[in-house]
Amino acid sequence: MKKFIKIVTLSALCTSALFGFDPKVLSERSNTGYKYEGKLEYKIPDVNTIPDNQFGELVRYGKELIVHTSKYIGPEVEDPKMRFAGNNLQCQTCHLDAGTKAYSAPFIGTTAAFPQYRPREDTIGTLAERINGCMQRSMNGYPLPQDSKEMKAMEAYMFWLSQGIPVGAASSLEGRGLAKIDRKMIKKQSADTEKGKVVYEQQCASCHGINGEGIKNEGRANGYIYPPLWGEDSYNKGAGMYRVLKAADFIKSNMPLGATKENPILTDEEAYNVAAYMNMDSHYRPEKINRKNDFPDEIVKAPDVYREGIETKEHQVGPFGKIIK
Repeated sequence: MKKFIKIVTLSALCTSALFGFDPKVLSERSNTGYKYEGKLEYKIPDVNTIPDNQFGELVRYGKELIVHTSKYIGPEVEDPKMRFAGNNLQCQTCHLDAGTKAYSAPFIGTTAAFPQYRPREDTIGTLAERINGCMQRSMNGYPLPQDSKEMKAMEAYMFWLSQGIPVGAASSLEGRGLAKIDRKMIKKQSADTEKGKVVYEQQCASCHGINGEGIKNEGRANGYIYPPLWGEDSYNKGAGMYRVLKAADFIKSNMPLGATKENPILTDEEAYNVAAYMNMDSHYRPEKINRKNDFPDEIVKAPDVYREGIETKEHQVGPFGKIIK
């Protein structure tokens, strides 16, 4: 019996190595049958153009929700029925500057990108479903009702930011998504958490705290000046930021504050190492319920998805050469 269990476990751990992440398959499944041939400009709309009508009111509320999430739907709000977020982060903790900063997973063009293939669920997902994915992962909370004012407001704000971007053309917009760190490097070497600790202490701890606790604003339901990077009030293990490559891509172009893609502060290797340090096992963070159901198809599973007992340690810290085809 013990021998059988060992064989089953070994088989599960070898599955990723056998199939591997294939970006070509992901590209095929994400294909909508349309290729934009024009040239797009990354442009942040002027807030003064928000109209003074019902639509404008919803857009403004949507922006407020992105900037001050904890104030309206956080775990400390007075009305228990409105406590949808499970932590005191804001949506703009990751989607910087109210979702407008280039290469910080901005919302500009987002509406034009949905519906889309979602490898995490292996299905075609809507924008509302994507928002609720963040609610249950990065915000460690619960899904918003799709007919709620809050969901409609977030969608309206993203629509306003996306005006002028043709449907299906969002992937051609430079500045959307994240800028990737050196993929040749991560295939050859693993992230070094000891070196990452040094980077953290020198570049991150002054804002996020030596123990990743962040600096909280005074008062109830008022969020953080600088968010916690691990601990009970941070994102859970189902969030994209728990994945080392996703986190490193974000960090390289955005952190410490003031960094941009064009003028980064950290090297690719430093971003890679500090991302691994931030998400190491000894740094507690909440678990995501039913995370074992994520990425049901191995061939399109993100290479840096790590679930103890399912993926090998290489998925957590690399190297990724045997994982990415």
